[in-house]
Amino acid sequence: MKKIYRQAVMAVIINHYKKFLIGYSPRDKSYKFPQGGLEKGEDTVTCIKRELTEELDYHLEDKDILNIYQEKIAYPFPPNVHPVFMGQQLKIVKIKYNPEANIIPQDDEFSDLHWISPEEMKHFNFEYRAKAYQRALEICELI
Repeated sequence: MKKIYRQAVMAVIINHYKKFLIGYSPRDKSYKFPQGGLEKGEDTVTCIKRELTEELDYHLEDKDILNIYQEKIAYPFPPNVHPVFMGQQLKIVKIKYNPEANIIPQDDEFSDLHWISPEEMKHFNFEYRAKAYQRALEICELI
């Protein structure tokens, strides 16, 4: 069976200092943006709301969605990581952070959260996702 790219969504959450949220994933042993795969029949907004709730107990409101970009980013997984998918192709959702909302890691998806600027990215290990994330920040006009 030929492997395909998993269709997914990622959140670029921006605070009032123009910094964005990343987290360390103990499961992946690297940093990443909040993200997750689309379930069957699920649209982008429903997916990102579900993922943010599951991963961070963050309850996204429609008014805080700044943009949903048509251009997607993609990255391949390292060899033998997933039996079905060769990587992920992600739609980007730019979100204005609501400081009254919770951001609390809920499982082994994230252990450490950081608000960083684009210039600070070089200090964090994003592994095989780095180039795709760089492109995502360009699409969001953050770099």
